[in-house]
Amino acid sequence: MIQQVVMYNSTLPQHQKITVSVEIEKTREPLYQLFPHGDVVFVSKDVARHFGFLTAETALKGLYSRVKQGAVLVCAWAEKGADALGPDGLVIHSDAFPPKNLVDTLGAGDTFNAAVIYTLSNGGSLQDALTFGCRVAGRKCGFHGYDRIGEKFADD
Repeated sequence: MIQQVVMYNSTLPQHQKITVSVEIEKTREPLYQLFPHGDVVFVSKDVARHFGFLTAETALKGLYSRVKQGAVLVCAWAEKGADALGPDGLVIHSDAFPPKNLVDTLGAGDTFNAAVIYTLSNGGSLQDALTFGCRVAGRKCGFHGYDRIGEKFADD
């Protein structure tokens, strides 16, 4: 599927191209082939540790050579927040935003990824995307499921 998007993108001006995001979440060798195929690449803490990295920042610096030129590499590190590295070579960090009471972490990573993609696709900066991702994931951990997640941000 990614190859189809790449072929389609080759016919378009830069501002109309589809952005491809990939997530390498599990420590499975076949998934590592995805590193060079995303414009935005999410790598999990588990995968980073599998490669021997002890922090998100060292993981980004150690794994960035695997992504394609111009890509953004993102690594969330649970309660430590998340880091990202873009083509400018600067590591960006956001602290975590834990809820008052931890209720349900299932899907927190997916909500983080979605919030980052949402912000970037709407022209937000990498810093804004990372911070929003951490805020949404933290807020998600404070209640069960996903019902009315948008309402959780109505006061923001």
